[in-house]
This record gives sequence, C-alpha cells and structure tokens, in this order.
Amino acid sequence: MPEFIVDNQIIHYEIRGIEETKLKTPLLMLHGNGEDMHLFDAIVPHIEDTKHIVLMDSRCHGESHPAEGGSIHLSYSVMADDAIALMDSLGYKEYDIVGYSDGAIIALIMARKTYAVRKIIAIGVNANPDGLNPAAIRHIKADYRKAKRKKDERNMELARLMLEEPNITLADLSRIVAEVTILLGKKDPCIDRKQSEAIADALPHCSHMLIDGAGHGIPTTHPRAVIDCIRTLL
Repeated sequence: MPEFIVDNQIIHYEIRGIEETKLKTPLLMLHGNGEDMHLFDAIVPHIEDTKHIVLMDSRCHGESHPAEGGSIHLSYSVMADDAIALMDSLGYKEYDIVGYSDGAIIALIMARKTYAVRKIIAIGVNANPDGLNPAAIRHIKADYRKAKRKKDERNMELARLMLEEPNITLADLSRIVAEVTILLGKKDPCIDRKQSEAIADALPHCSHMLIDGAGHGIPTTHPRAVIDCIRTLL
C-alpha cells in the first residue's frame, strides 16, 4: 500500500475508484478516533464506479505511524495539515470530503485552512468538547484512566484529544466557504444535537440532516444513508 511521509509521520493511504479526476472531483474519506480507513468498507464498493476516492489512516491510526523521531502527540489541526499535504502531493487542486466524527472535525478544519475543499459531508461532528454528551465524556475519561493504568500512551493520547479538542469557534465556522452537509443520528448518544445544529447555523453554506434510527456509527450502521448523500450531493 502507498505511504506518504510528512512531519516525521508515515501516512498510509489508498486510492480507489475511477482514475479520471478531470470530470469527477476527487473524494477524500476520513475516519474517526481510534479507527482506520476500513470504517468505510460498506460504502466504498457502492461509489467507486463513479468516484475517484482517497482513503487514509490518520497519523497514529491504522497502519500510519511515526517515523524515526516522530511523535505520537495528536491535534486536529496537525491531522488536518497531514491530509492537506497528502492531497497536495497527489496533485488535487480541488476535492470533496466525507468525514466521520474526528474525521468530520478534521474536514472542517481543512476547509478553514484551504480553499481546495469544495464540499463536505460531516457525520457526527462537534466543535468543542462541550458538544459531547455527558455520558460520552464519562466513557472517554474511563478509557483514558484504563489506558493510563496500562501505560498505553497511544490510547491515552486518543482519549486526551477528544477531552481537550477541538476548539472551533463560530467565527471560524463563519469563514468556511465550502458547502457542508451535516449528518446526525437521531439517537446519537455522543453528540449534543443543539451544538450540531449551531454548527450548521454558523456555516454559511450548510444543511443539517437527521438520520432516523441511527446512533453515532452511521457509516457502519446506516451506510446507505451515506451512499445516497454522496451520490446526491457530491
């Protein structure tokens, strides 16, 4: 599998779908916290006949790992920089993003950093830790304590990231010119719906969609909803 090196990090990525990018805008797909590109296994086979797709494992996720001298420290801003650098290296002047959870956060930050981002489907996104429901915070804190007892630095870092970040302001969102569609499960136990709707209100070009019967894991539990959005919106 191809690898890309940036900031002493080895980023694992894969290109699927059609080769032609002149008529079809490339699509970058970004997974969530502690996951990898296989999160989208139920989606990619249904869109690769019409889309040029870039899948990547975020730094310290999946098969991506620090190179010699690289750090396991994570931030959403740095992870956004990784993805921008990868897409730049592949020569894409414009692209769309489907981001899930942490991947959706990264997508919004990318759109704040570069005009190359054209459209985003953001699934289960929060703008700051207050956008997580109390039960989700308790669960993440328990994961952090468990990882600390085991001296598992990577999982400590994954939990810390969600407890301390992101810190996206309404002003940040107001400057994003990309078209954004936010998907939120009606039964999402993690994301506060009021903040999700506030994010949509702050974005200049955004629609907010609730997925019936869905919790937080929409790409795996309701892949058809994501497939339909990709085919309709991107």
